[in-house]
Amino acid sequence: MKNALTPWLRHATVASLFIASGAFAQTSSPSARHPAAAANGESKASTSDVPPTKEQCIESHRQSQQAQNEGKLVHARELARTCTSLACPGLLISDCARWLNDLDQRIPSVVFEVRLDSLPNRAAQVIADGNPVTEWTRGEAFRVDPGEHQFTFNLPNHDPIVQNLLLAEGMRYRVVSVEFKTPVAPTAATKAAATPSNVNGPPPLPKERPVPFVVYPLLGVGAIGVAGFATFAFLGKGKENDLKSSCSPNCTDSDLSPMKRNYLIGDVALGLGAASLIAAGVIYVARPVKDAPAASVGFTPLPGGAAGFASYRF
Repeated sequence: MKNALTPWLRHATVASLFIASGAFAQTSSPSARHPAAAANGESKASTSDVPPTKEQCIESHRQSQQAQNEGKLVHARELARTCTSLACPGLLISDCARWLNDLDQRIPSVVFEVRLDSLPNRAAQVIADGNPVTEWTRGEAFRVDPGEHQFTFNLPNHDPIVQNLLLAEGMRYRVVSVEFKTPVAPTAATKAAATPSNVNGPPPLPKERPVPFVVYPLLGVGAIGVAGFATFAFLGKGKENDLKSSCSPNCTDSDLSPMKRNYLIGDVALGLGAASLIAAGVIYVARPVKDAPAASVGFTPLPGGAAGFASYRF
């Protein structure tokens, strides 16, 4: 009795596996939800009530295994659905039901999200690898084979948005989100700011940084100060050498007075010259930028008369 019931129990177990996997496949089939899935490598399972023949079951079993080896998991899943039919041999049903459950975990999937100005938008067209996806607005997952895929989003009056994604096995429910922005028409103030102020007007005057006149006297005072320091320092040093040879170390204040006077005058000259040079440098560096005069007129005195000149800057 036990041996007689063993085949019946085996077929009942296989049938229960088929019913569970078949019900799941009908609720999650990408070809039924996404017409673009067939163009992306899937083959639509027959929706008729005619069961497959034994030869069709064997061929679907063989092709599903081959598609899995080639990485065409979406197509392999559709073939596995065919060979889970009750009309197929029990061993094939067992293999295909196991493959179907395994492929559901391995096949990557994406969910599309489109926004316009931060608000959800369902009017956009989604193209996956060149094939339109017409059922993406339901928010359901769209299955694709592992690998690199290109998704293009089109919306009227907007530039298309293209995203390239590399999807690995098991990467399910990856959200692909894009946002379109409505172009803002330029206002009058924006146009005025973008328009050059000198359009149809006179060209701007050239700029220059003339050297202030006071710089030259300061440079002269600085040069005189440096020269005075060198001169009186030399005279003071000479007087110091004379005192060392004549009265040192018993020189009186009257003997030391000329030497000290020379050194003092040299120090004063050096201080005055350094201050003049520093002032000239500061004034030169900080001189302002002015518009260059377009025209200038002047006179130069000459022996027995004067000469005039005029210049114009183009």
